[in-house]
Amino acid sequence: MENAVKYVAVLIPAYQPDELLVRTVSGLLENGAGRVVVVDDGSDGACRKFFDSVEAMGVHVCRHPQNRGKGAALKTGIAWIRENVPNCLGVVTADADGQHAPADVLRVAELTYENPGSLILGVRDFSGETVPWKSRAGNRITSLVFRWMTGIRCGDTQTGLRGIPAALFDMAEAGEGERYEYEINFLLDAAEAKVPFVMEPIETIYLNDNKASHFRVVRDSYLVYRRPLTFALVAAASALADLGLFWLLSALFPEGRRWVFAATVAARLLSGALNFFLNKRVTFRSRGDTGGQSLRYLCLFLAVMLVSGGTVAALSRLPVPTVLIKIVVDGVLFVVNYIVERKWVFKKPAAR
Repeated sequence: MENAVKYVAVLIPAYQPDELLVRTVSGLLENGAGRVVVVDDGSDGACRKFFDSVEAMGVHVCRHPQNRGKGAALKTGIAWIRENVPNCLGVVTADADGQHAPADVLRVAELTYENPGSLILGVRDFSGETVPWKSRAGNRITSLVFRWMTGIRCGDTQTGLRGIPAALFDMAEAGEGERYEYEINFLLDAAEAKVPFVMEPIETIYLNDNKASHFRVVRDSYLVYRRPLTFALVAAASALADLGLFWLLSALFPEGRRWVFAATVAARLLSGALNFFLNKRVTFRSRGDTGGQSLRYLCLFLAVMLVSGGTVAALSRLPVPTVLIKIVVDGVLFVVNYIVERKWVFKKPAAR
């Protein structure tokens, strides 16, 4: 434990905190924490006294002039620690609202020190009666989405108590997002890089029905689920474009099976090109080589088309409506398509 608190810093992002911030920091220091860093994410003047109180305890406070979001605050804190804390081997992030017991924070620090190549997650138990329903439901949905996207079973994808070793600092600073979506994106990046996850059970604490949380259900939920939601919207837009182009080309071409086939292929290729560019620019926001990505996308496009047609044809002998078979097959392929596009077609370059 002595080495852990010496070489692993504790980072607390805070926006509009109250006395709980002071109690959190005080509890950490009383339990043996070494370096503690707090980020004031644009809080108003009424909160200044709480930051002054923790500064009086020897804690460094980084300040944002305006609120930028939890993700931005975490990046600011990690950048400051890298530059100003010599020999720092890792950072433990903790919330400012009293949800993390000091003993749990220090245990995660110890695990971070002992597992320099792993991401440590403090995992809460959401089965208790004291857990607010929206927190329970939100975490279950996010955990299911995370498992769908990565294959990793994680019982608490929304935990703010994380041990980030120095080996992952580059990844943490380069993570996509400035607000709450940053945390799930960082988990996805770590999973894609095959970083081992160490999941440590921690105490589940919700004070006053979690009213201190600044999570905005509609906006922040959209940010958390932005990628799969946008992917679905792009798929729907591409499908409409496919139908519209087929109708237009069919009206322009002479009648006959050959021209119907040509209209079908042309509409599918044009809508596929639209799908590619929308996913590149909007869904995955990729800046990678367009030529290489388009070639990989074409391979995936043709493979999915062949698998879809072949599977539906093979299953069409079953005593089930063919339309229902196609819906099920294409639904499964939709999930596969998303995963392959994220992990292969638009794969992010490895952090240096």
